[in-house]
Order: sequence, then structure tokens, then C-alpha cells
Amino acid sequence: MSANAKSENRLLDASELEIVGATWSPSIEQLSLEQLKTLVRRLRRAHGRAKDISARHQREMSGKADPRGVKRVQDNTGSVAKVQVLLEAIQRVDGELCRREQISTGTPSQADLSRHALELRLSGQTKQHPSSERAASEGMRPKERPAPVKVGTTRKEIGRVSQAGKVAQARKDARKG
Repeated sequence: MSANAKSENRLLDASELEIVGATWSPSIEQLSLEQLKTLVRRLRRAHGRAKDISARHQREMSGKADPRGVKRVQDNTGSVAKVQVLLEAIQRVDGELCRREQISTGTPSQADLSRHALELRLSGQTKQHPSSERAASEGMRPKERPAPVKVGTTRKEIGRVSQAGKVAQARKDARKG
């Protein structure tokens, strides 16, 4: 007997053990859709009850509620573990319901989608090297070359043009302020 089955035997009563036992692999696949829906309803009811008991025990332990029995609850781990076992059983039934729904609707699984994407990628062999044409960083216009300097133009004339731009900008800034 596995450790999981031992813990379920220890935590659950007979009726809960019966419904949780029906959620394991060979038996869950043999249940009809209506039986699965009934099973998940029973599991949710049992889970809600166990969760309420766990919350009550927690309140008793912290002193916020009066003890329901003769003495105050000292440990809450059993009721918390019971809630967890019932939650895992609900998840197994929900997974089986989803699996059956996917089969009936024909929705492809993630593995099918991944295989199809790989086939598309392998079938369309693309170039591995970029073209030597214009790139996005260069924009759509071709690169402009700087204007050639006229032969016979001196450095003094080039400086005079840039100085004129500086003076014009200074006048413009002076008018704003």
C-alpha cells in the first residue's frame, strides 16, 4: 500500500474514502459523464464540510471561539490534511472532465499544437542571413553623403558659416527671453 493510500485511510471516514477511491486512475476512466458530475458534487460537499471544520478548529486553537467538545483542540494538521486530500480528488475529477471535453470537441492539445508548429518551421526553410539591402535602423531613405567641400574653400570660410549659425541662434534666443 502506498504512503498516499495509507494517509487517505487514516484521514478519511468510510464514505469519504469510497468517493476519493473512485477518483484514482483505473476506476475514474470507467465512470460515465453523469457519474463523474455526481462524484464531483459529493466531493465538493465533503471538501466544504472539512474546510469548515478545519476553520473552526483553527479558531478554537487561537482562542477566538469556544471549544465545541470537552476540551480545546490542540492540533489542526489532520483536518488540514483532509481538506488537501479532498481537494486533490476534486482536481483529478475536474481533469478527467476536461480531458473528456477536449476529446468530444476535438480541441487539439498543447503537444499537438507544438508538433504542428515544428512541422511548419521545418517545412519553410528560410534564409539564415539577412539581405544586404536597407535595414530598419537606416530608415527608408537612402543614406545621404555629406556635401563635398569645394576646392579652394579655406578653413576660415567653413568656420565663418558655422559662426553665422551660432550668431543667428543667439539672436533668436534673445528675442524669446
